[in-house]
This record gives sequence, structure tokens and C-alpha cells, in this order.
Amino acid sequence: MTEHQVREHVRKVRRFYTDALVYAVVNIGLILIWAVSGGGYFWPIWVIIGWGIGLGVHAFSLGLIPQMNAMVPFMTAEWEDQEVRRLMEAGYKGKERAEQKAQKTSAMQAAQTMTTTPKAVIISTPESKPKNKKTKGPTIKKAQVASSKKPKA
Repeated sequence: MTEHQVREHVRKVRRFYTDALVYAVVNIGLILIWAVSGGGYFWPIWVIIGWGIGLGVHAFSLGLIPQMNAMVPFMTAEWEDQEVRRLMEAGYKGKERAEQKAQKTSAMQAAQTMTTTPKAVIISTPESKPKNKKTKGPTIKKAQVASSKKPKA
């Protein structure tokens, strides 16, 4: 790690400790309010649990709970680096495969186009005015084209 990365990590840990201190002070205050108001149902537990989950996730993301990293390895920086390398290599290989497949497909399509040519081509010629009133629009002419297929015997 570079000095910049270490300093950034230390800032994040300091922020976490500040958040933990605020968590403790606020929850102690809520418990005191609960106690002074006569006790009864312990409603501060919902704040303690909710906020505690968030604080725990924050601690986990900073690596302050190292035992969990062994159980969930995808949360470590090393795993992230390995995954980036793996995906970069797979992506490059995948790109090569896709290009090869596209070349094969285009070659096959070109070969099919060469072997099957149409027997007639329809040519449309627009006219400025129709010759009779019943015919509207362009006239259609057929032009014969030689087929490259051998006739069936």
C-alpha cells in the first residue's frame, strides 16, 4: 500500500471510531430517557439493533472484524484484485472467441449467398404519370437472372 492509501484507511478508521462513540452516547441517552419515563417496554432496543447493524457493516468493511473475512473472502481487497485480474483475462479471451465466431458466421453467410441466387429480380421503375387511370404507381418488370444452381435431374 502506498502512503496515500494508508492515510485514507486511517481516516476511515478514525471516522468509524467517531461514529461508534456517537452510537454509544446516543443509545445511553435513549436508555436514560426510557428509564426516566418509567421503564416498561424497552423501545431503545430497535435503535440499538438498527444502528448497530449499520455500524457492524462499517466495521466489517474496514477489516476491523478480521475473523469474518475468513468466512466471507469476497470482502477483502486481495479478493477484489484477484477478481479484477480474472475478469480481465476472461474478458479478453471472451472477446477473442466472439470475434472468431463472428468471422465464421459471416463466412458461412457469404458462402450461402453465393450458392443461392434468385432466378428473377423484380425491378421497379417509377413513372411520372400512369398510362391508364386504372394503373396507379410504378410499373413492375421482371428481369431473368441466370441461376448458379445446377438443375435437378
